[in-house]
Amino acid sequence: MISKYFVLALALFWSCKSSSNVAPTQKEDDNQEIVVVAKVSNLIAEETTKKNELKLSWNNPPAAVSMMISYTEEGTDNEHTVTPYVQASGASKSSYVLRLPRYATYKVTVVAMDNYGRKSEALSVTATPAENDAPISYEVVENKLPIADPYVLYHNGKYYAYGTRVNGFEVYISEDLKHWRRSEHLALSPDNSWGDRWFWAPEVYYVESKNRFYMFYSVDEHICVASSSQPEGPFIQQVKQPIVSEKAIDTNLFIDEDGTPYLYYVRFTGGNVIWVAEMNDDLTSIKPETLTECIRAQDSWERKQGTIAEGPSVLKRGDTYYLMYSANHFESKDYAVGYATATSPKGPWKKYEGNPILRRDMPAATGLVGTGHGAPFVTPDGGFKYIYHAHANENSVGPRTSYINDMEFSADGVIRIFGDAIHPVVVK
Repeated sequence: MISKYFVLALALFWSCKSSSNVAPTQKEDDNQEIVVVAKVSNLIAEETTKKNELKLSWNNPPAAVSMMISYTEEGTDNEHTVTPYVQASGASKSSYVLRLPRYATYKVTVVAMDNYGRKSEALSVTATPAENDAPISYEVVENKLPIADPYVLYHNGKYYAYGTRVNGFEVYISEDLKHWRRSEHLALSPDNSWGDRWFWAPEVYYVESKNRFYMFYSVDEHICVASSSQPEGPFIQQVKQPIVSEKAIDTNLFIDEDGTPYLYYVRFTGGNVIWVAEMNDDLTSIKPETLTECIRAQDSWERKQGTIAEGPSVLKRGDTYYLMYSANHFESKDYAVGYATATSPKGPWKKYEGNPILRRDMPAATGLVGTGHGAPFVTPDGGFKYIYHAHANENSVGPRTSYINDMEFSADGVIRIFGDAIHPVVVK
């Protein structure tokens, strides 16, 4: 016969065994017992290389399935809970990157919860994130951005640069405008385009109404367009033929507020002359009957070498349309940038009396020659910058290299390109 004391001891043993995954019980009103999950241990909060960011790590208790994280800024009583909760997923350790609203000291708290929603005691630490992002270490592989006729697209937190250099078009990607990584793949391969030589002056636009990226470019002295679902490409010309049958170069797309698309490009009509035409909705063809001349080289600064106006870029501020362009032969040291204004996208255009606004003898181009064929672009803060190319040096045109300057509109609507130029580099 089994002793009653042995049975009692066995019951006590299994009772203790089954409760090993929970913390000791607590009593409420001396009547009701509440089971509490064991709390996390070894909670650590460390700054990362990013400002206002803490990396949390801790050991999970055996019964926990999720962790509730909260934080309180020192000197306040406002506790903020992070959702969704961090799942344990059976791991003995967990980590989480906590992004905080601003630089301050914070009390960070982690509470473990089991599958029934029962919570552990809180475990807290106090920590301060880095005030500024840590400098990023780059391996520079080329001490320049080696493209001509450059164009920059800003999309979803990144800058994409395209330009003239190889057959087809490369794409360079940056987050700070100084350091650029060259994509391993061409944005546009010659296999995906009409024409097989002289790939020049690509410009890429995201057209929201079509949820698609469009690359307008010149190839074999004709203008073409290709499209892609992403800014890196691959861009593909669906119908391999030019937009117009005549020879032409240097395209720029402008979509007005009413949704009408306009294509500005250079025709060889008594020199290089900038024209505009309305586009059809497919963005692959123009309405020939709308062709209108915009800008031709007539002023003395535009005719230092050749009769050339090219590289158009159109934007609108208020009720005024601005057409930026370059003049002179690209091989000229006096290649330069000017602009004209109009009250309609088709003109007539009035050239700015203070042209040019970028040339080798101006502060923004200190140490550079042959500055031109650029494009304005908008930065995340709503400001403007201007990317353009310059000659390799005083004695050699090529290989041309790209630079970036600040750009602004004055209170009376005058465009100014100014400041020290950014000298981009290519990095790994």
